[in-house]
Amino acid sequence: MAFTIMAKVGEDNPQAVIATTITSYAISSVLTGLVFFLMGTCGFGYIVGFIPRHILIGCIGGVGWFLVATGFEVTARLDGSLDYDGPTLRKMLELDTLPLWTIPFALAVFLYWSQGKVSSKYYLPMFILTIPAVFYFFVLSIDELDPANLQKTGWIFEGPGAGEPWWYFYTLYSKLYVTFNISPI
Repeated sequence: MAFTIMAKVGEDNPQAVIATTITSYAISSVLTGLVFFLMGTCGFGYIVGFIPRHILIGCIGGVGWFLVATGFEVTARLDGSLDYDGPTLRKMLELDTLPLWTIPFALAVFLYWSQGKVSSKYYLPMFILTIPAVFYFFVLSIDELDPANLQKTGWIFEGPGAGEPWWYFYTLYSKLYVTFNISPI
């Protein structure tokens, strides 16, 4: 979607590309939610049964793989997307990158395994809340773990700049590009 918007708006106007992409995702999310809500309210949920099962499984599998690939991209701090080539593999196996993605991967495998053993509805939220608590316990209690150095090496996400307000995200909408391409029937 972003590349389509960039082709329409132009590469010379990156603020408009960002604003239009964010707005497009927001509108499509709201419309999708509205359609599903109306389908459920009106009793049209059975329509999903007309979609062949292998197509539904393929869509769900595609979304699942997208989430897995995005997880590797974010945790390994890869620039761009997860490419399936030698340079990306070498980057993933570098000594400073390897623990960034193997620890979350091991936690995900442990969570998958342990959910079969624990049946409490509070297990998943407590597991998720425990991870940052344990991480920051060690960061704050061990002097060698400097938060600034951890941020530089990829263990902590970079925050907004010192001069940016808390509502900086909303300033990205300031250069929204809107066009209506209505053609006669």
